[in-house]
This record gives sequence, C-alpha cells and structure tokens, in this order.
Amino acid sequence: MGKRSEFISSCTKGADEKLMSINGIEIETYKYCACVCDNLIPTINSWELEKAVKENKMIDLFLKDKNLEILMQCLEGNFKLNEDYKFEYSNSTEFSSELQSKVAVETCVKEIMSDSENKDIWTNELAEEYCDCAINRLFSAGYTYKDILEIEDENSESFNEIVMPCVAEVLKDKTEFKSSNTYNIDDITGGGNRSLIPLIDNLGQGYKVKITISGVTKYYLFDTGASDLIIDRDTERELLLNGVLKRENYLGKTEYILANNQTIQAQEVKVNNIVIGDYTLNNVVIAIIDNGSLLCGKSFLDKFKRWEIDIQNNFLILYKE
Repeated sequence: MGKRSEFISSCTKGADEKLMSINGIEIETYKYCACVCDNLIPTINSWELEKAVKENKMIDLFLKDKNLEILMQCLEGNFKLNEDYKFEYSNSTEFSSELQSKVAVETCVKEIMSDSENKDIWTNELAEEYCDCAINRLFSAGYTYKDILEIEDENSESFNEIVMPCVAEVLKDKTEFKSSNTYNIDDITGGGNRSLIPLIDNLGQGYKVKITISGVTKYYLFDTGASDLIIDRDTERELLLNGVLKRENYLGKTEYILANNQTIQAQEVKVNNIVIGDYTLNNVVIAIIDNGSLLCGKSFLDKFKRWEIDIQNNFLILYKE
C-alpha cells in the first residue's frame, strides 16, 4: 500500500491537487494516477523500466500498444473539454507532445474502425495514415473542440481543411483509387496561371461547381471522395444528340464504389471541350453511371498542376502550371 501511495504522490507532484493537463485536456489527477498505478505499472517488468531509463527510451516503453491502450483506458471518463478549448502540442516535454499525438491518433483510428459502415472500405493501415494526417493538421492549425464537433458538416472549416485533404492524401497512392486522369499542360487552354471557381452552396449539403461539356452546362456536386467527373444517362443522351460522344469516345467499363459503399459498373468515356472557370480541358476521362448523381471527383482535378480550396471565400482554385 505504501508503494502505491508513493507512486500516486509522485505522479501528481507539481500538479494541482485535483486537476492536471495531459494530452491537452484536464484530467482528474488522483483517479488517473491511481488507474495507471493499478493497471499499467504491474504489467511492466522492472528490467524494462531500467532498460528504458538507461537507453532514454521511456517514450517508446509507454507508447507500446499494450501500454498505450491502458493509458487511454485510464483517460476515459476522467477528462473534460470545453468548446473553446484549442488543440495545441504541449510545450513542456517531448514525451507529452509524443503522447498527445499517439493517443489522439489511436483514438481516431478506434473511432473509424468501430463504425460498422467503415469496415468495408477502411483498413487499420488506411485509418492510421488518415489519422496521422488529420491529427497533424488538427494540432498544427490550432483548431478548437467546437471545430471538431462540426467535422462531419460538409460546410465546416474542419471538414474541408482536415477531412477532405487527408482522405485525398491517403487514397492518392492506392492502386484501387488510381486516377483516370493525369496532368498535361497541353490539355489545358485559356485563362492565366490559376482560375477561381465559385463553390455554390448546395442547401447546406456540400457545394456544387458549374461545368460545361461541349455546350451542355450542369452543376456538379463537388466531392473529392469520388473518383472521376461523373455524369448520368440523361447527360450522356444530350452529348450523344449533340454529336459530342461517338463510338470512339467509349473506353470500357470499370467499377465504382459509391458513398453508401455500393459497388456499381460505370462506363468510361474520353471527351474534349470541358469548360470549368477560365479553362477548357481536352482528353478528360469521365464516367457514366445509371441514375447517378452529377459529381466532380478528384480524378478530374488531377488534370491540373494542383488545386486547393479557399473555404473562407468559397472558391475552388485550379492551377494550370
């Protein structure tokens, strides 16, 4: 009992009698330290501690999967966040910053993988890559807890500046999400070095962008989670009647995974004279889906040198070179 009291006393030393900060949140000191003492310390051999101290690898020891899991369990129920809390890395020690990042990533992965709807499209590896990206952006930009509560809102800053770019980053090198289009400056005419495309609010359900294919103008839902520029059969018929689509434009069929995880067959075609903003694009692969929505996906954006979103002013910015 004496050793337990000594450990808890040492754990709480230098902290407020009731609360301390760890992982950037307020923790009930005694409860947290008692939990660590009763659940983590007994699992670590004395030789492990001595070796970690000697080699200056205490961080590695505490962040081992089994130890980190216990630390996270000790945090549960013993912390509180206010909406105005700002996520920032701790300035105190390298250990606390490392712990903040590791715990946050593990929590993020756990949240993704615990959702049954995600299991068909997410692996632990993909979830870890996404969470590494998301947590880095979260802490580096100093978002608040209120921002995180809004992260599923497609109109929110956190959704557009954390979720969208991190999903795109994770998926860009995966063969199953290989882009149908690549950048070629010769395929882009008109405009200057960049073009600002207004993002049109879609009744609070994301944004739409105006795109014209050989005179046929439509408003496409802007969705970087989608692959190509996607049209429906009605738009295909318009393009056939206008003589834009001919037999030689048809490339073959491919599979697409929709937002609801449904896998469907889509017809790919290559078309010219697609206008977005100040630019006209040629040699663009687009997809035709039965009864599908009109979507502007990431592969279409890959026709440009680079692109970014100005969420403050509601613009998609496309760069020609």
